[in-house]
Amino acid sequence: MRQSTTRATLLSVALTAALFGAAPLAFAQATVIAPAAPAPITPEETTKAASPLTEADVRALMATEGYTGVNDVKFKEGVWTADAKSADGNHVEVKVDAATGKIIPDEHVAKISKDQVIVKVQDAGYTNVHDVDFEGGVWKVEANDSAGADVELKVDPDDGHILGSERDEVGGKKN
Repeated sequence: MRQSTTRATLLSVALTAALFGAAPLAFAQATVIAPAAPAPITPEETTKAASPLTEADVRALMATEGYTGVNDVKFKEGVWTADAKSADGNHVEVKVDAATGKIIPDEHVAKISKDQVIVKVQDAGYTNVHDVDFEGGVWKVEANDSAGADVELKVDPDDGHILGSERDEVGGKKN
């Protein structure tokens, strides 16, 4: 009896596949039902009381990341928000993850100040460091290299390492 049931099932699959123009194996594989994807889970609402951070913690975190003039620290919509000046002197608004303390600025900002950039460039052997500006997300610095040539440096806004350099053009000619 078992043999006839198996035979009937195979015959049924083969006939169904023939009707739909598919090979029996392909049809059998196509009819396997994949498990349903889990529904997205909305995290529980974060409340100020549930946040492991306090306003003082947020201010301290921001100070260690180079932010100054921190004000308007508030807990809104499950995250901490604040206004401040970044290390490059620009006004920024930030959000701070209430669980991890990760600071998310509204635009890329430098984590090191102009003075720190000057020190880093001098420590790398450059002299006559001047015209230090934050442009395009990096620090731009003009200085003299060890041979005395004028160079323009691009400096990382987070840790101050020199990303690249190029001889500075003076009067349309490369120096």
